[in-house]
Amino acid sequence: MIPQRYSLLSSSRWTVVLSIALATADNFAEPDLWIHMLTGQTTLRTGHIPRFDTYSYSAVGAPWHNHEWLSQVALAFFYAHLGVFGLKLLKLACSSILIIALAVGISATGAAARVQRLTLILSAVAISTQMQFRPQLFTFMMIAVVMMALALEVYRGRAILWPLIPMFALWANLHGGYIVGLGALGIAAAALFVQGWFGDSRRWASAWRLALITLGCAAATIVNPFGVGLWFGVVHSVGDPLIRQVIADWVPLPTMMLSLWRSSPTELLGDVTPLLLFAGFVAAVALSPDLDDAPILAVATVFIGAAFYAARNVAIGAIAVAIPLARHASLALERGAASRTDAQPAGNDEPPAALMAICAIALALVGGTFSNRLKTWKPMPTGALAFMQQHHLHGNLLPQFEWGSYVLWHMADAFKVYIDPRGELVYSDKQEGDYARFYYGMEGSAALLDAYPHDYVLMGVNTKGADLVRKDPRWHLLYSDQIAALFGRNAPPGEAPVVGNVAGPNGKPADTYFP
Repeated sequence: MIPQRYSLLSSSRWTVVLSIALATADNFAEPDLWIHMLTGQTTLRTGHIPRFDTYSYSAVGAPWHNHEWLSQVALAFFYAHLGVFGLKLLKLACSSILIIALAVGISATGAAARVQRLTLILSAVAISTQMQFRPQLFTFMMIAVVMMALALEVYRGRAILWPLIPMFALWANLHGGYIVGLGALGIAAAALFVQGWFGDSRRWASAWRLALITLGCAAATIVNPFGVGLWFGVVHSVGDPLIRQVIADWVPLPTMMLSLWRSSPTELLGDVTPLLLFAGFVAAVALSPDLDDAPILAVATVFIGAAFYAARNVAIGAIAVAIPLARHASLALERGAASRTDAQPAGNDEPPAALMAICAIALALVGGTFSNRLKTWKPMPTGALAFMQQHHLHGNLLPQFEWGSYVLWHMADAFKVYIDPRGELVYSDKQEGDYARFYYGMEGSAALLDAYPHDYVLMGVNTKGADLVRKDPRWHLLYSDQIAALFGRNAPPGEAPVVGNVAGPNGKPADTYFP
């Protein structure tokens, strides 16, 4: 077991500050932010968590298995009091706890000073694109705390684990990602039992302690407004095969990267750092195959697999890899140099504090951490929304999946939607499947137009779903621009479709901003 010789929190505080700035430097509003805000506002206003759907006409009255209710309340509360800056302040708090937990876990390995600093900084860069304004923020933060606890237990011999139990009770009300945390604890406990079985007597007590804590954490997740029913909703979300067709970040990482290579190669840069971390982890373990920390290695390996299974797990994979990567990279370097001097706290080797402070401030300013503006992930259908508001349209709207919550936020009194980013939490497998077939122009896609009482259809102007509606003589184009096409069952008499323009100076759709 490697003794601790260097602590990031005590010896390199500005590395920690810079890492926090890196983790919070990429800010944009994802499509589901609007529904989270709308739900959080409703809960704060009424004092009750919505249990049944009231926003759609396809699933009206259906049970709403909302495992994110407390996150939504937090987002709505900070926005109500401080606007967009409040959302960024909440993100900063989550990111700070995450980075500090990783720093403690990395330092527990006793890795070389430079390895610790570099690993923490690279980890911050790797997670930055997924640290957005959504309930996953809390999962990323808490999985880092879990990894820190495991690191202290494995590398130091005995961590204080009981605080994880109330943390999991809170986590179960913030986001369904608590199941990932339980998985990490379970994997680590199983690995400790295996080590004990093969003669490592030090691990038996640790294995039993961790197993009991894991059971306590699992029991604590029942402390939520839905009780055991919350588990069924979370398991359905994780196992729903249709969600990988409807929601982009549920697709496998290689599939997403191939799609980005074809459509927007520059966006691939966001995947470079996590892939480097994953590759570095494999190389470091191969060069220094010390299995004394097998429990953490097992967790990291499984979570790398989870990252390739679904792109939304990339940040979780990067968080899980950081701690064992630091240890094994340091061991590999020591073996190569046949020296342990680099593991001592460095004097002149420490980066200048002033330089790191300047970099952190520059990142915060450039990334908009202190700004009250929040750019959307992709341009939203602002032109179509303005047309609907100007003409006082109302009724049932079949929207593009990610635009459903945007329309509800702005026009919930006027429209019900067929589908929105709540996805599997409200809608049935059949409803999601019918939408996927319609949107991608698959066999039987036209059936969706006849199955429900749609009054309007709002689709991306170049999507196959829009092409399908254009070919149907029962539908009429009301409005179109560079982003969206709006169709209605009834065309205003004597009026031609309105052609809008939402392009910027470069001819491409102009940036849009929350809300």
